[in-house]
Amino acid sequence: MLAAILLGGGPVAAGANLPAGARLAQPAERMAVGQAIRGAALKLASAECEGLLDEFADAQGRPLRAALGAHGMDAGAFLGQVFFYDAPPRACEGLTLAGSHLVGSRVIRVCGRRFARAWAESSSHAEAVIIHEMLHALGLGENPPSSAYITERVIARCER
Repeated sequence: MLAAILLGGGPVAAGANLPAGARLAQPAERMAVGQAIRGAALKLASAECEGLLDEFADAQGRPLRAALGAHGMDAGAFLGQVFFYDAPPRACEGLTLAGSHLVGSRVIRVCGRRFARAWAESSSHAEAVIIHEMLHALGLGENPPSSAYITERVIARCER
């Protein structure tokens, strides 16, 4: 399956009705990110998963739910306004799948080939990465909490 995804095949043909936020250059990588965005949006529709917005706060100490409220939309709609682009190769050194340089930015850089492999191995983990990055787009900083802790909480709340 991984070979099919990396070559542009897989469960959904590359480019077929993918979320607009998936803007990577390579079709197979764009497809993996698009599928992960879809899965993340479905998870965010559950009250338990959306509870992350009460668990985490922005730099001013207000819950992310309040930050989301300021945008006048629910978590799934906000995720639809987060954009995922190719990361520069240098940013993909190490274990990173995705990230942003600025807390609160709706632009997320993705290590496409690595993300596509991760999605093929565990779509659920890839969806958790998408939700993790959406939390940063809403204003969640890092260190503290650690990146690993954020992802652990996403998995704990959104995998039920």
